[in-house]
Amino acid sequence: MKTPRILHVDGDNYFVTCEEILSPTLRGRAVVVAGGRRQDGIVLSASRRAKAFGVKSGMACFRARQLCAELVVCPARPEVYRQISARMFAVLNRFSPLVVPVSIDEGFLDLSAEADGAARWHELSAAVSREVGLALSGGLANSRWASKLATDAGKPGFLEIAAGREKEFLSPRDLRELSGIGEHRADALAALGARKFSDVAALPSMLLRQRFGIWGQKLWLFANGEWPEELLAEVRPRTMISRQKTFSFDVRDYCRVLQFGTVELKKLLAQLRREQLAPRELGVTVRFADFSEASAKHRFRVAQERDEIICAMFAAKFRECVSGQTKSVRQLRVALWNLSPQPAQRLLFP
Repeated sequence: MKTPRILHVDGDNYFVTCEEILSPTLRGRAVVVAGGRRQDGIVLSASRRAKAFGVKSGMACFRARQLCAELVVCPARPEVYRQISARMFAVLNRFSPLVVPVSIDEGFLDLSAEADGAARWHELSAAVSREVGLALSGGLANSRWASKLATDAGKPGFLEIAAGREKEFLSPRDLRELSGIGEHRADALAALGARKFSDVAALPSMLLRQRFGIWGQKLWLFANGEWPEELLAEVRPRTMISRQKTFSFDVRDYCRVLQFGTVELKKLLAQLRREQLAPRELGVTVRFADFSEASAKHRFRVAQERDEIICAMFAAKFRECVSGQTKSVRQLRVALWNLSPQPAQRLLFP
């Protein structure tokens, strides 16, 4: 059986690079893309020049400005970033029979059929740079876990873990670098004396199986370089759809909030109609200016297909949330779940 070769790709400073594509005069400058309530609260992405001043993702923008007087702050434009992402993945799809996106700027490609995976990487990264304007980092290995670690180790740029050298690459690395290991699991492994992959490889496999189940057995095999895996496209049915809006200023007029929520709800229903799904449960959450919240939900007798009934129930539940309130609204959330498939076409005469 041929060893799987999985390529992981990740956009470098993705949000900032998108802004540079749209405004080439930003290239080479200290730029951040900001999010938050007024689109200037938290740094979401920083250019290399901004990072040289100590600016990093998750930092408050006012602190970033203190560190870098020349900082340019760009409000986040999610819809634009999604459009550029679609162009990037359209290019990637030309280079592999299977591409699995995992985020707006990140995905895995199956290069198992390629005689030279590294050469294929250079072709596709050059194509994305030329046609889209994005710079990519990449990692090539025999599994998703390993290729993601290779990308992180080689960023910015490319790193390949040669077949049979996985254990050698992993041994000195900290376990916290592995995607999927949270604080709880990391602490539990540390209690067993395992802080690096070499520590895991030296533990009895059954101990990890007993402590962590199948995941522990997989981790032991991975640390010993014995976990090659084929790339699979997982298709999971949608179970919930939701929308959330934090207003740029506190809204005192509940009718305006209700009107806005109804428009957002209709967008969700249109999406479900395209996916031929119908919701059975609806939920509304209103967050007020003092960060207190009120929630209400409703369960229909059967999966509801009629928009007017769902919208009427949304209005009733929203009024339930704001009944007796005098505080302004900061945020509105609406969710539909317990989704059921609709027939592709209704009968003309049921």
